[in-house]
Amino acid sequence: MKVMSFIQEHNQLRPVEVELTLWAGLPGIQFLGLPDQHLKESSLRIKSAIKAQGFKFPTGQQILVNLRPSHLKKTSRGLELAVAMAYLWETGQISAPNEGEDQYIYGELSLNGEVHAPTDLFTSLKNKNLKIVTGRLDQVPQLQPFSLKSIDQLSKAEQPVILGPSVRSQYTRPQPSSGLKLSSSQANLVKMAAVGRHSLLLAGPAGTGKTTMAHILHACLPYPSTEQAEDISGDWYPFVKSHHSTPLMSMIGGGASPFAGEISRAHGGILFLDELLEFKAEVLEALREPFEEGVMRVARQGAVVQYPAEAQIVAATNLCPCGDYSPERTERTGCRYSLKRCKSYSEKLSGPFADRFQMLAFTRQERDQKIELSQLQDEIGEVFLFQKQRGQTKTNARVLISEIEKTVDSFALNNLMPETGSSLRRRHAILRVARTIADIQRSERVKGVHIEQAMLNAYINFERLKAWD
Repeated sequence: MKVMSFIQEHNQLRPVEVELTLWAGLPGIQFLGLPDQHLKESSLRIKSAIKAQGFKFPTGQQILVNLRPSHLKKTSRGLELAVAMAYLWETGQISAPNEGEDQYIYGELSLNGEVHAPTDLFTSLKNKNLKIVTGRLDQVPQLQPFSLKSIDQLSKAEQPVILGPSVRSQYTRPQPSSGLKLSSSQANLVKMAAVGRHSLLLAGPAGTGKTTMAHILHACLPYPSTEQAEDISGDWYPFVKSHHSTPLMSMIGGGASPFAGEISRAHGGILFLDELLEFKAEVLEALREPFEEGVMRVARQGAVVQYPAEAQIVAATNLCPCGDYSPERTERTGCRYSLKRCKSYSEKLSGPFADRFQMLAFTRQERDQKIELSQLQDEIGEVFLFQKQRGQTKTNARVLISEIEKTVDSFALNNLMPETGSSLRRRHAILRVARTIADIQRSERVKGVHIEQAMLNAYINFERLKAWD
């Protein structure tokens, strides 16, 4: 008997063939095809579940389960149901399905035979239109009519579960805090970062709301499109906050048996790097590739493994060892360090890594905070609809720069762009942010006024970092 199920590979579910046969020998289940310890232990759960539901387990035979492709190390949370179903079909205790029926079986078993849908079925499976027999998942009530409560219902299931938009859980926005309001400058910054999904560096004194702004941005992202839904795990975009002590391998992934790192865990959402200047230099340098390409390549044992890493990177940092310095301040009262020490600290931001941020904002204490968070979320949603209407398929942070240049007025492109020296990234950042501002103002074309407004966060603030008094 052969059935189809899934195994975990590089943070995704990969189809696997489960082939089952019975041989003379001591009763038990033997897995072939490089099973991990979790799969070996599952044989006891499968046996207990089968007997608890009133089915017969072989007394003079052993169950051989071959997993193909055989050369891959196997780890899976849902093969238990596949093996149980294959055994009951093979022994005729339940009528087998029609030959050629294209369906997958993926579920966890309890000792008494209850069937549960593994959560990775909804977070790691890319093709959501497969026909899948699985178990109960209380967080997704739409699944209940077509899923199994226990394995004695195998012959009663009217049809397999069909994963798709109709059975995905509803997206729920996170709520940073109740009654939260923003100033106009904060709202404009969040709107630009959310609409364009631009990488953002927040720099300024302690207590000026840098971390809060990152959480607000996460809560203000527009509701996912059908295409974006493929990259989202759970009920909203992922938000991964990495501590500055995070080691290199944990950030980018790797290991003898390669695993995905923090940057890949944030794929489709936000990777928040708090206290940016406290991260090790090797960790920040390793992030330069996914900053621009949206993928993380890890070479291990003669092979290159590629993980998705198209995350919006948001970072927060102080510019002074005591945390009080900011270009927004003309005086340095209260700073107990020398100007030379402060310069040395903030110079860590210079160079190729900082240049990869598309936006930089200096934070300060805000007083005139009147804009409701819900109002800002609604405005961002309206801009997102405008982008869809004009045929936007990728975010402004990721779309080809040549596509953006086609929408820029020729006079503005040839006469209003600043001299950015050898850094094409700054020029591209200005154009990308200007395209976002044009979207916010519902303009099909990027005009001079949009470029002028984009200059502050995409160019001028980066120059101010270099201009210490």
